[in-house]
Amino acid sequence: MNIFEEANNVLDNFIINHLDSYHLLRNYDYGIKNRTNVSQISKYTSHRILYEYEIIEKLKKSDKKHKYTDEIIWRIYWKGYLENHKSIWYEYINFKENSNNLNLIKSAIDGKTGIDCFDTWIEELRENNYLHNHSRMWFASIWIFTLRLPWQLGARLFMRHLFDGDASSNTLSWRWVAGLHTNKKPYLASKENINRYTVNRFIKTQINISNKKNFIKISKHKSNKLPVQRRFPNSNILIMFDNDMNILNRSKLFNSYSKVYILTNGVKNNGFELSEKVIQFKLGLINNLNKLIPNSEVLNSTDILISLNNKSCIDVIYPGVGHNFDLINNFANQNQIIINYIYREDDLKYWNYANSGFYKFKTSFYRLNKI
Repeated sequence: MNIFEEANNVLDNFIINHLDSYHLLRNYDYGIKNRTNVSQISKYTSHRILYEYEIIEKLKKSDKKHKYTDEIIWRIYWKGYLENHKSIWYEYINFKENSNNLNLIKSAIDGKTGIDCFDTWIEELRENNYLHNHSRMWFASIWIFTLRLPWQLGARLFMRHLFDGDASSNTLSWRWVAGLHTNKKPYLASKENINRYTVNRFIKTQINISNKKNFIKISKHKSNKLPVQRRFPNSNILIMFDNDMNILNRSKLFNSYSKVYILTNGVKNNGFELSEKVIQFKLGLINNLNKLIPNSEVLNSTDILISLNNKSCIDVIYPGVGHNFDLINNFANQNQIIINYIYREDDLKYWNYANSGFYKFKTSFYRLNKI
């Protein structure tokens, strides 16, 4: 069984057996031994092993409450919003922590804050490389409004350890909790909410939440022009990354190149590095994909200069705003190489509607898809 069959089996099992109760149970975090109330496909969707638009087509006949459909639409929205506001990403990756909170930061990262639920989630993040979505929100809220630590450091912690780490969803979700995406309306965790939706697993936990937001730096970000499909002459090589691995209907594209390089990028820009478990997880996906594309080869980012030496133009499946885009774009600029980015038509279509709030985007998406 290849990775695409595995992912679709997980999705189909959820739709058949658990989708009907999703709208009632989705907010509950019962712990690592019971995840049947959520789909657990995020590690596939973040790498586009499962393609968002195809999932939504599959859900049209099944998701009568549309609650799960909305979750997939959120992922499309976040991706489009970051494409419309690239300055958010560059402000985030260039953040430098200059405070005197080093001991507190270490305690938080090591899961030694004394806040039971938070320390448990840190352990779960490290050991299982996953957190329930509601727990991610509680975690981020405690990080920002109880520990009063920079949201950027929390976002980096998630990206380091999550199998489903995604530049747009992760970065913008942390900003949403901080109140930077919702006109200064932060998400404030509460003991009552945590107790209810964790079925009192942390009933002894004490949380002091401050809604004072003056310690959060607020910057305005103007929208930028969206990318357009350019028609350069194809080079003889194609590069793709781990965050857009869907190969359905792309055999003709791959066959038009003498070589398809699947680029690994474990060590990120600005000194950021993925955990070893995440690196190995991604490498497993890449090696699986490599077996399905006859003319492909896995290429480590540290060897890119050797393999692309003397190339004046390369074709690249557009990886979206994030570390992968930074890697290939910086490499091309330093070596005076022209990049022809290949975009998905679905992305270019829907990103046009992701310039403001989610509910406006969702309304447009539903109308265009007759949902």
